Amino acid sequence: MRRMVFAVFVVLLITPLASAADSDGDGYDDPSENYTVWDGADAYPNNPDIHEPVFSTGCDPPVATLDLGEPVTFTCTIGNEGPVALNVLIDVEEDTHLWDQFDPAHYDISSGEILELQVTLSGLSEGIAMAKLRIFARANNSASHTVDLPIEVTGDEWAGMNSHSEGSNPPDISFINHLIDDFSKWLTNHTPWQFSNMQAGIIVLVGSAGIIGTVRLYRARSVWRRNMQQKPTDDQRTEARFDAIRRSGTHEHHIEQTIPSSPEVIIRRKK
Repeated sequence: MRRMVFAVFVVLLITPLASAADSDGDGYDDPSENYTVWDGADAYPNNPDIHEPVFSTGCDPPVATLDLGEPVTFTCTIGNEGPVALNVLIDVEEDTHLWDQFDPAHYDISSGEILELQVTLSGLSEGIAMAKLRIFARANNSASHTVDLPIEVTGDEWAGMNSHSEGSNPPDISFINHLIDDFSKWLTNHTPWQFSNMQAGIIVLVGSAGIIGTVRLYRARSVWRRNMQQKPTDDQRTEARFDAIRRSGTHEHHIEQTIPSSPEVIIRRKK
């Protein structure tokens, strides 16, 4: 009996210390470093009327009509309207008439930040299709927010399909967009300014041009120094001799042993 009483006492003593804070009393714990919104924390810790993440979204174009094999790229923006930074998983739920070319990935979206994504889909078969851009803000199987992407796929074959099939496929440069996204986030987190993808891309372009120019200038100078060091010794002596003549101001070619005899002397000898 004593052991049971002691165990209950220990549990009651530890429970208040182990429980997390719930500032607004809505039953959802406040987010912390070890317990985020993704784990189930309150997305609005100071508002008892709401606890789920809220997003503002939009995609352009709002509706698309495609031929068979024709691609379309939607430019979608996702804004975090809540006061807490979120880590979200974004993917596309494709339709049977569509081919999805968007790679699912996790993204960090700060409070008030607007994320821009490029979603590319292609017509696979004739019909009315409805793809969905899905945003998962919690570690469960239900999406926190979806964006409809209505597409009509006609029965006509895309005119550009034959030209693309004859040549090689264009290189995949989507990784560049991911790198620029990561770089813009890094600049925003480590500087007092907000950087968009376009601004980050301009910085990368200008920086790359500067680095390439510096490297080319360094290589040109290195080649010049190497060429100067490889000049023949006779050329260096000749240049030194002419420099001495120019400094002295008098011509001393008459004492040079390499100067041949005059033509008149040579004629007399032959006689």
